[in-house]
Amino acid sequence: MNLKLILVSAVAIIAITLFVLVVTWQDNDLAKNMTNTHVRYVKEYSLQEGSRPNALLVDAHGIVWITTSDSKRLLSLDPKSGNITNFGIRDNSLPEAVHGNSTMVWTMVQDHDGKIWFAGLGTKSIWQLEPKNDTFHLFHSESGAPFQMKVSHDGEIWFTTLRGDTIGVLEKSIDGNYKISSFETGNNTTPAGIFLQNDSIWTANIASQKISQYHVTRENNFVRNITTLQNIPMYNDTMFSSPTDLIVNNNSVWLTEHGTSFLTRYDLDTGKLVRYPTSQNLFHTTTLPFWIHATENPKILWFNEHQGNKIGCFDLENNTLTEYFIPSVPTDGYITYPLNISQDPRDEKILWFSEWNTDKVAVINGHIQIPFEITSSKKEITLSSNKTDDTVNLEIQGGLHSPNSVFLNASSSITPTAELGNLTVEFASNVVDLSHDQQVLASIHDGGVSSGNYTVGISASDGYVIKTVFLNLTILKK
Repeated sequence: MNLKLILVSAVAIIAITLFVLVVTWQDNDLAKNMTNTHVRYVKEYSLQEGSRPNALLVDAHGIVWITTSDSKRLLSLDPKSGNITNFGIRDNSLPEAVHGNSTMVWTMVQDHDGKIWFAGLGTKSIWQLEPKNDTFHLFHSESGAPFQMKVSHDGEIWFTTLRGDTIGVLEKSIDGNYKISSFETGNNTTPAGIFLQNDSIWTANIASQKISQYHVTRENNFVRNITTLQNIPMYNDTMFSSPTDLIVNNNSVWLTEHGTSFLTRYDLDTGKLVRYPTSQNLFHTTTLPFWIHATENPKILWFNEHQGNKIGCFDLENNTLTEYFIPSVPTDGYITYPLNISQDPRDEKILWFSEWNTDKVAVINGHIQIPFEITSSKKEITLSSNKTDDTVNLEIQGGLHSPNSVFLNASSSITPTAELGNLTVEFASNVVDLSHDQQVLASIHDGGVSSGNYTVGISASDGYVIKTVFLNLTILKK
């Protein structure tokens, strides 16, 4: 489901009180032909029907905060006990016109004082909750409500407004008052994701198809202005497809391209672009990666796939991708929409996500070792008119709690949907018996791929988790 459809659908959602009914562990229907085993990685918490959770936040103490579809109720979930507390959102200090007709809450953060901040898209307001005394405060934001928020080391809360074409900042003064300022990013930029790096701000802009870096200037300890340092690409060239979120790490920009099935890395030194495809969606649709979460010095990147039925975890050291299937399937369809994610600030391998159309929230334990491994004999392949074929040796190893077998598949950055296009990848066997380690030959054939540099993903899956290794593919000019 793309962003516009989500926002349109959200307007019609019936407001309903949300509470936890039961903690569930479910087998994935996608694995019905595979080894019977329980889902060890994903733990789901069922919510009342019609709750439609979106934004969620894991606070400094591990409590999970959840927003409901009507933006009128905030929930806190204690994962240890399963207990949930309902907070009715209220503040009579500002007129109803400021509250607006909210569609959905897309973002939530906790500031250095322990206060929770969130906002309903479609309003001109930002909410603050003081959890200790159950007190809400409403603040007016002239340029619009935040779509994504990030807290700086100094305690500033920076945010994008998406439809407002602005970046905003919320600052606290010495006397405890708050000031909200906004700065224009240009017409039809539609900034979505935001990343804070020292005295600069990065944004991923959906409409302009660019990523931008801004320098922040301050005066009397308050933000005075922002100035553009660079736009990528610099001119009107099209490089990205609906960039939605981004993280800057080791002089590379990692971003999700929501119009594709790619997690993308842009090298700021060389300008080189590498797209890592997700495994293919079983329904042959684009997986639509959306938000990225990582710690300050990350070893892994988490991202959600709006149409992939999976949550992705990319290993920055090994350049491998692990994807976790979402156990539940919605009653009205096949694809579960994990609209939002939140990383546990105490542990980068613990990730929570919301399931918008199954009325659940869930947590992934990335510390649990998956029961198989896949490695490739090659990292690079070059094909040309004189050499249209090549082979790769794959080693598949079983591990603790290993399934009886895994299934092999391939994806690529050749097409936006991660399908192979005119490339053919054939395995000596698509089903691998894991009673002992196996060597599998993969044959790769160029049937007319345009010249260029691509990435091919080779995946193994037991129906619950997918492990993908990547090959750099070069197609020389014919």
